[in-house]
Amino acid sequence: MTKSMSRKNQNKNKRSKKSLSKQILLYGSLLFITFLVVGALIFAYFASTAPAFSMEKLKDPVPSRVFDQNDELVTTIYQGVEREYINIEDTPEMVTDAVLAVEDNRFYEHGAIDFKRLASAVVSNLTKGFGSQGASTITQQVVKRAFLTEEKTIKRKAQEAYLSYRLEQEYSKDDILEMYLNKIYYSDGIYGVRTASIYYFDKELEDLNLKEAAYLAGLPNLPNVYNLYIDKEAGNNRANRVLELMLHHGRITEAEYNEAVNIDLADNLVSRTEEERASDKPNDPEYASYINMVKQQLAQSDELRNTDVSELLASGIDIYTNMDKDAQEYLQGVVDNRDYFYNDKFKSDDFNIASTIIDTETGALRAISGGRDYREVLKENLAITQHNVGSTMKPILAYGPAIENLDWRTDQTIKDEKEYTPKEFSANIYNYDNQNHGTVTIRESLRRSFNIPAVKTFEEVQEEAGKNAPEKFAEGLGLDYAKKQDGNYTLTFNDVLGGYESRFSPLQMAQAYAAFGNGGTFNEAGSVRYIIDSEDERIDFDYESHQAMDDSTAFMITDMLKGTFEPWGSADYIKIPGLNIAGKTGTTSYSNETVDEYNLPDNSAKDAWIIGYTPEYTVSIWTGFTQTKKDGETSFVGSDEHITPQWLFRDIMTKISSFNGQDFEMPSSVERVNGNELAKKGQYEIFNLGQGNVNTQTNTWNTQNSQNYQYNQNQNNSNNNSNTNNTDETEKSEENTESESNNNSGSTNTEDNSTDTEATEEEEPETETDNSNNSGTENNDGSSTDNSSDESNTDNSGSDSESNSGE
Repeated sequence: MTKSMSRKNQNKNKRSKKSLSKQILLYGSLLFITFLVVGALIFAYFASTAPAFSMEKLKDPVPSRVFDQNDELVTTIYQGVEREYINIEDTPEMVTDAVLAVEDNRFYEHGAIDFKRLASAVVSNLTKGFGSQGASTITQQVVKRAFLTEEKTIKRKAQEAYLSYRLEQEYSKDDILEMYLNKIYYSDGIYGVRTASIYYFDKELEDLNLKEAAYLAGLPNLPNVYNLYIDKEAGNNRANRVLELMLHHGRITEAEYNEAVNIDLADNLVSRTEEERASDKPNDPEYASYINMVKQQLAQSDELRNTDVSELLASGIDIYTNMDKDAQEYLQGVVDNRDYFYNDKFKSDDFNIASTIIDTETGALRAISGGRDYREVLKENLAITQHNVGSTMKPILAYGPAIENLDWRTDQTIKDEKEYTPKEFSANIYNYDNQNHGTVTIRESLRRSFNIPAVKTFEEVQEEAGKNAPEKFAEGLGLDYAKKQDGNYTLTFNDVLGGYESRFSPLQMAQAYAAFGNGGTFNEAGSVRYIIDSEDERIDFDYESHQAMDDSTAFMITDMLKGTFEPWGSADYIKIPGLNIAGKTGTTSYSNETVDEYNLPDNSAKDAWIIGYTPEYTVSIWTGFTQTKKDGETSFVGSDEHITPQWLFRDIMTKISSFNGQDFEMPSSVERVNGNELAKKGQYEIFNLGQGNVNTQTNTWNTQNSQNYQYNQNQNNSNNNSNTNNTDETEKSEENTESESNNNSGSTNTEDNSTDTEATEEEEPETETDNSNNSGTENNDGSSTDNSSDESNTDNSGSDSESNSGE
């Protein structure tokens, strides 16, 4: 009985244990399934928050190459990260073997996630501590660098797994490995294995030895720890560890291992200072201004309308430009070389220079410098920034329109005055020397940059050819006043002198003056000839080109502008034997308010220009100061320092010119009259000097009641002699005798000494010539107003104040 009861209890216990085991198994299974479901739901949720899978993000920027006018490679454009791209088929097997051995040896065998390696990593992290072994595949590393952050969370891991799966669905293993090789970071701001090879060893990948390849494969694990410039021993040890893994996985032989492990990586390491390693200086800063121009013209071109230029430049295009490599390097080299400039103020950071060199005939942009500091050029290219242009507008707003519209000859005479009140203005303007030069030809007036004759010419053009005639002439040269002040700007006499809205860039001024030297044809300056895109398609670029004026006007202005470099010209000390040069100088002064506020000298200038051209090249140069300082020596150009851009012009022209003796060709529409003067053919009869009262038509300005003008025909041979370089004796014997004597004695009066207006435009100094006792400085050439003018008239006279300087 007792035994029977005992058996029953035992059986009952067994059944209870089985039942409990089943229950545990059941609940455990349910818990596991629940865990899986919840985990799957969480994974699905996190995956759903992953960044969009974008093929664009997977693409690494491919640098674009820039070629010069001779189709020679000069530099490379990097978009964001500096990276030398390498295709997988061009990558040496030794390099890929090293990478696979250390990063993901089973890469070609597993899927997006290596579960075997993952399990091993879990065990290792549990037994040896977290972080003892990683499990990320190459695919996961690509995803992390393309889409995700370095955050170590379950959410990011879920997103990484999902995106890795997507990546392997879209791309082959070779494609993914190529992405990895170009994305990975190698310290010191270097991305991509090819870039790293060049940076550390100055070698292409195929030229690396085994130890160097192993080093580059192992460096990304802890790039700043294994960086050879930081710790050579750590770098060598890391390379040896990669060699061990390569041997372990059968990717190299023991003999190869023994040879490589004894190599010292420092033997072939490129020498770099701490400053060089930390520098963000581009490889070719001398081309920064030109590349800036290339990017701008690509973005604005009709050929690439609706194209994202940043993406285009990141796609590895080839850009064939008009750059003259030697001219570009020389120009930027001189601009950057502070020792080139004799005065300490011009060596200061406050002083800057911008210059453009274009082909006179075609408009091709040969060279450009936007300033001294390539970093600042990236923010603001001063060669395409507008500055007050001073007297350089006289041929464009006065004499050019007069010849074009009124058929003036180069010996057209105008009566100069000591002071003059422009129309619709209540104050006086003066010449730079405050003198009356009598009756002068427009050739002489332009050569010596007199203000009053230029303003009178401008007014006559407006009266006879229409108020908009000067503006239309300028517009044909690419200088559009209609765009000033949202189209509400009205051209005035002061624009002739460089005030008000006469602000244009060195590039614009080079384009305009090149038209004078090119028979009147205006050509937009172009940097890009054509590009070859990533699909090997060629895209050619066209630029604006049109006839801006008659070829007769262009030649006559050019012939007059040659006088700038002749005796009494504003740049008469610039001599370049063998070159036929025409050009114009210009300076602009600070307003009286600025002079007073900053305690500057009365003759302080803020902009100094020269624009000159030969049949071959046109060069524009602007110099000025980036900021105005109280009592600041480095805030202004003094009266004896206006020549600074002219010396630079001389050296640039000497460097780039071919000296082939070429001169500007006189068109058939022009004929010589009165010696070496010029007229449009058929417009005037030639002077027959000594024949008495012949039918000549030399128009001379006379002023009636200070405002009314009329033409008087001069038919007296003696009066015809007034069309010479100096005023006639009759004029001198009357009110103007003092004018020439004072001028030749070296008078240093500046317009700022007799002005209450802001619109003062100064001319460069002259050196002494054989014909005078000039002291060596031709002083400020610009408009000025009478002290009796009220505040309103002062404002209306125009302003070369800081607000209008483009600074």
